[in-house]
Amino acid sequence: MNVLGFTVTSAIEAACLERMRAGWFTAQSIADTANGLGVPWAKDYRVADRLIQRERKAGHIVRHGKGWLPV
Repeated sequence: MNVLGFTVTSAIEAACLERMRAGWFTAQSIADTANGLGVPWAKDYRVADRLIQRERKAGHIVRHGKGWLPV
């Protein structure tokens, strides 16, 4: 996946998806995970947003309060 000129590796994507499956999460927690794995500060929220959109459309997560829950 390419986000604003930064290539998101499969390892970064897998770590973010694993965090999503661990339980309730917010976009901030996914962005923090991505940032900790080397995604630049200005692009981490966009990475989180793209992954959340994709997983929501696939039916793997649902909105719960101010965050998300895996189904």
